This record gives sequence, C-alpha cells and structure tokens, in this order.
Amino acid sequence: MKWDAYKDEIKNALDAFEFDQEILDVLKDSVKKNQTIFIGGNGGSAAMAQHYVCDLSKGANKDWLANFHRYKAICLSSNIGYITAISNDEHYDEVFRQQLINLAKPGDILVMISSSGNSPNIVKAMEYAKQIGMTTIGICGFEGGKLKQMADYVAHIKHGKYEVCENIHDIFGQFLAIYLREHADEEPSVVMSSQKKKK
Repeated sequence: MKWDAYKDEIKNALDAFEFDQEILDVLKDSVKKNQTIFIGGNGGSAAMAQHYVCDLSKGANKDWLANFHRYKAICLSSNIGYITAISNDEHYDEVFRQQLINLAKPGDILVMISSSGNSPNIVKAMEYAKQIGMTTIGICGFEGGKLKQMADYVAHIKHGKYEVCENIHDIFGQFLAIYLREHADEEPSVVMSSQKKKK
C-alpha cells in the first residue's frame, strides 16, 4: 500500500466514525460523582487502554499538579501478574471480569476497546458490569460485534482493518482528553442511566 492511499483511508474512516455524545458527559461527570473508570482491551487495544488511562489520569485534568479531584482511571490490561494468574489458573476469558470483581462497584464505568467487539473476555466483562449496575461504554470497529449490542454507549468505526480501527480509536482517545480538560468545571449533566439503554 502507498502512503497516500493509507492517508486517504484514514481520512475516510474518520468521516465515517460515529459515537454517542453521552459518552462525553458520562466521563466528564465521573469526577464529581466519584466514579472509577475501568478500561481494557486485547493486543493493540490493550496498549490503547493504557494510553486512555494515562490521558485520563493526567492530560484530561485541568491544573493537574494543583488538582486533587482527578479522573480515577484503572487499566484492566496492565496488571500482568494478576492477568497471567487468572489465565493460568482459570481461563483467559476471565482476565477482565475477575479484576472487576476485585475492584468495581455499582455506578462505576467500564470502557472496553475491541476492533471485532467479540472477544470472549470483553463480552464477559461487559456482562458482569451490567449485572452489578455499572455504566458501560464500547469502543469498537468492524461491524461492532457483541460489544456494540451490549454497551450502553458506543463509539464505532465501521471498518475491516485492525490498523485503521486502532488509529481511529487512538484519535478518539486524544479528543476525549482535550474535551474533558476544556469542560472540567461544568456542572454534572443529565445522562441516561445504564438501566436505560439508548437502543
């Protein structure tokens, strides 16, 4: 593939990218609501989850050094000791769900990133999150898969290449950090609860 062709593919994908606007308010309001944001993914999306957590923990916060009311973000793809223990002793399908059992509470937020939207460990984590009353956000590609159907709020790029999906997901993460930093002082918004799906 030529560089110009790939650039055009990314531009077209950006034009086709869609996301539920409620995602912005759900994340923005999490500070004042004292919610923890859990983010996970596999492979390239695992690295993306780490990137999102870094930006939420630091870049999305106005006056970071002086600000003690920050976004509480935890990456479910980072605890390699626990991940390998779960995988070895139980099954890789459980690596995200089991961490949520340890750490998450009703009302917290789960963000799962998956190009296919069908990874079993992603699906199990979403099922558990909905079972205990978390708000769920799915960031997906391809046709959206099960993740798109399960999540309360969705960001979706309908594209068949992993590379392009991950590029768009990365750009969306950078946008979120900028948006949240710029709107940090706003009052909490009225957002649909996780029990009232948009679909």
